Amino acid sequence: MSDLVEYVKWYSEQCSALRSRVRDAEAVINGLRTSGEQSVETLMETLYMLKLKVEEREAEADAMRVVIRDKEDRIMALENEKQNIK
Repeated sequence: MSDLVEYVKWYSEQCSALRSRVRDAEAVINGLRTSGEQSVETLMETLYMLKLKVEEREAEADAMRVVIRDKEDRIMALENEKQNIK
C-alpha cells in the first residue's frame, strides 16, 4: 500500500515537471513568434504532444488516487472489524 502511495507521489511530481516543461515551451514559442522564427510550427507540435502527455498522466494519477482511497477505506474497515472481534 505504501508503495502505491509513493508511486502516486512520484507520478504527481512527474506531472508537475511536465507542466513546467510545457510552460517553458510556451515561453520559447512566444519568443520565437516575436523574432519571426520559422520553426514555430515544430515547437507547436511538441507543445501539443507535451500537453497530451500531461493530461494522460493526470488522468492516471487521479485513477491511482481513487484506488488508494478505496484501499485505505478497506484497511480501515478491516481494522475496525479486527477490533470488534477482540
